[in-house]
Amino acid sequence: MSLEQVFFVSQVFASIAVVASLIFVGAQVRESTTALQRNEHNSTMEQWTVIRMAIAKNRDIAELMTDGLGGHRALDRADQLRLEQMLQGNAWASFHIWDRTQRGVFPRATFEHTGGAYLCRLLRTERGSAWWRDAKHVAFPPGFVADVDAILAKS
Repeated sequence: MSLEQVFFVSQVFASIAVVASLIFVGAQVRESTTALQRNEHNSTMEQWTVIRMAIAKNRDIAELMTDGLGGHRALDRADQLRLEQMLQGNAWASFHIWDRTQRGVFPRATFEHTGGAYLCRLLRTERGSAWWRDAKHVAFPPGFVADVDAILAKS
């Protein structure tokens, strides 16, 4: 075998090695992306769990949410603030699902079927609706507001 043939054979092996290493790097990137998406899902669940557990473990908060949202009882200033903070927490947790859906971390329509649907149930109540009319202009990005309003308009 001549020196020129050895050179060509080594070039073929080098090319195969480069392709194999690119395939390996691609697999590693895909695996890393999957792990990051799983972490995003876990983070979202942690945010919602804090809210859900506050309601599930504290009857006072559960009553505040049910009676307060529906306007079934008068709220003093402290309870009004507490209710607004619960709505804010729900809205921000929903925003994170919306944001992750927009960035492609979550599948399309995840927001509409999960956090958006739940948030809109709260915002269809008497006090939830009043809170949203004010809060949407102050604390949330326009795209999120538009999507929440679109879900609200559908029902």
